[in-house]
Amino acid sequence: MERAHHKATIYDIAREAGVNPSTVSRALSQPGRVAAKTEFRIRRIAEQLGYLAQTAQTADEPLPSTGMIAAIVPTLTNPLYAITVNAMQRRLETKGYGLITLDTDQKPSVERKAMSYVMRNVDGVALLSSRLSEPDIRRIMLVRPVIVLNRTAPGLNSVVVDMARAIDDAVHALKESGHSSITYLAGPASSWSNEYRRRYIRSAAFRYDMTYRVVRECEPSVSGGKAAVEQYLIRPTDAVFAFNDELAAGFITAARRNGLRIPEDVSVIGFDNTQMSSLLTPTLSTIDMKSEQLAERAADTLVSAIRNPDGVRPEPITLTAEFMKRDSLNPHKRSTMKLGPYAEIRRTSDTIVLTMLSNAFNETMPRINEFMRTHPHIVIDPIEGRTQENTLSLYWERVINHRSVPDIINVERTALPQLAASGALQDLSSEAIEQELGPKVDRAAWQSAHYAGKLYGIPGDQSQTAMFYRADLFNHYQLEIPDTWDAFYETGVALHNRNSNRYMGVLDTTDVQHYLSFFRSARVRPWTVENDSTIVFHMRNDLVRNVATFIQQCIDDGVLNAEPMWDNRYMRAKSGTYLTVTYANWLGKILSMSYPADQGLWKVTLPPAFADPSQVATAEIGGSTLAVSAGLPEARLRAALTFLKWFQLDPVSVELRAPGGVSAAAGYVEDLTRRGTVDPYFNQPIYDVYAKSAARVNRDWDNLPFYSQLDAEFARLIVPALKPGGRSQDLFDEWERRLKIYAVSQGFAVK
Repeated sequence: MERAHHKATIYDIAREAGVNPSTVSRALSQPGRVAAKTEFRIRRIAEQLGYLAQTAQTADEPLPSTGMIAAIVPTLTNPLYAITVNAMQRRLETKGYGLITLDTDQKPSVERKAMSYVMRNVDGVALLSSRLSEPDIRRIMLVRPVIVLNRTAPGLNSVVVDMARAIDDAVHALKESGHSSITYLAGPASSWSNEYRRRYIRSAAFRYDMTYRVVRECEPSVSGGKAAVEQYLIRPTDAVFAFNDELAAGFITAARRNGLRIPEDVSVIGFDNTQMSSLLTPTLSTIDMKSEQLAERAADTLVSAIRNPDGVRPEPITLTAEFMKRDSLNPHKRSTMKLGPYAEIRRTSDTIVLTMLSNAFNETMPRINEFMRTHPHIVIDPIEGRTQENTLSLYWERVINHRSVPDIINVERTALPQLAASGALQDLSSEAIEQELGPKVDRAAWQSAHYAGKLYGIPGDQSQTAMFYRADLFNHYQLEIPDTWDAFYETGVALHNRNSNRYMGVLDTTDVQHYLSFFRSARVRPWTVENDSTIVFHMRNDLVRNVATFIQQCIDDGVLNAEPMWDNRYMRAKSGTYLTVTYANWLGKILSMSYPADQGLWKVTLPPAFADPSQVATAEIGGSTLAVSAGLPEARLRAALTFLKWFQLDPVSVELRAPGGVSAAAGYVEDLTRRGTVDPYFNQPIYDVYAKSAARVNRDWDNLPFYSQLDAEFARLIVPALKPGGRSQDLFDEWERRLKIYAVSQGFAVK
């Protein structure tokens, strides 16, 4: 297919997707009219072929300025939305804009129609707690500036309220005052903010060893609260969180009619801190969601985007919620409602509920929901750790203190040996599983899911290294793309001498993984794990010291700059600071979100070689694996394996993956390469580079079975020396000494 010579059409997309052109037309112009999986695939292909961007660029003429902005809300009967809209209207008036408000009756189909109705009649759109899919919202962005409230997605202007700390404060207050069980009265299933509230309450209950259950899909109103009491009374708990204050008020009214005292029998906590919460008797404890501040920041950001369409990159604005403790929380609760850990109503006796701990679920929930739809007797209950570090710490703390752990954990492969060596993970090794799944997974990723010859998980993605580079800056400075690290160094010295504000590359000090990738690419091993109990250290070896010395020399001479490179969303350095970034393939997504104005300037190639460019070796940075906690009963273990296999390797799940990640499923990269898929940001068929890198991963490498300690010592000892004149290579003796002491303390034999 000759994409470079003509503008993409729906016929090109149809050919690529294997569907009729009419299906493409419906998917792009009438979202929701075709199957979600098909629509997702069509939109991804349309983006890859540049069709969506082209559609926006070739519109007949720029849409005229109207001086009006549209706010699209689920319902104005909810006081929170009414307060938010009023505050936004007042703010916009000070900036010369009027506000049109459309109530969608909490229906995504009505929301889509509302969008079509107002698109050409306003200058921008504010979506409050939108029920639209992410592809729908991105389609809107091609026509008008958009800001999303109470929801976030990569590359979108958004304003959200971080409620994690406030929910933790509330659950901690319940725990300290004697409560031992919680029910969450959940709001609409399509509500993004409802899902976040449920996850944070779930995670806090897990942290404080409190029984948790949920009553799903309550109507977020007083009448909804009254209806929820019937479900609550099936298995009552010491405390109730309600999706909003209205739902809480209805619950309190109906609970009293059923003979319950508030807060003597059950404590109640709402969300939003509307005026109603302080007028109830007793006054309602609630989470203040800062609605007026939210509205004002959203109005300011949207106006800025309208007036400066080519301005700064979209940024998620985060406010902090606050727990307002009032009379509806019993300060001296005597718990009488013991349900056992993590109880939840089950529709049928054969339903299995599996808890799953992961750092985040934003991008994975569509796949989890599809699994539960197609496997109705297996329910996945997400527990969010928020960061990879916190997720591992939360799991590890429960392991070492012999507390209950989640059934499934999503963990980076560098940390897998630590959990496997402790006995916390289920050994999944069997000849049948190796033969069934091994050929279906990328070889390097499959090997990384093993420890001491045993299988402890199923990998989710590939994370091999590639070199991202600014082709325009190489042309500007008349530099050659380096294919060896020696050439990289020489080119970097010349660059820094000409412009001291620019570096050839960056050394990410966020954690130890990027630093170690240099050693792995050089085929040099700082240690060897001989079996599950013996570690041989080689950190005083001349080859190891040579690599460390080279890294330090690059820092000394301005070739590399050592700093935390990104903040889990965007690159920290301003555009153009670094001519190259050698990192895992998934960084491409971070670059595209961080520097949208640089589209087409960044390119991808294989990393430099430490010797012969034809023999280049690559490394892995990151990469996730789903593992199962040890000790699950046979039926639950079978259910967990069913989920792991489907989630990581089933074609439907792979197709639903968020763009930018690279599935560990064998043939995934090769298939994209075969299709000649061109990435719209890099304007390059990047997957052929990823395929070459995957084939060159140095698999002669061991991850230490105490990654947390390795990373901590790296941060304490090595990172402070990664500066000009720091002589970091001279600290390897001490680094090895500390690691040996820790290894022995954990029962490992060291050499």
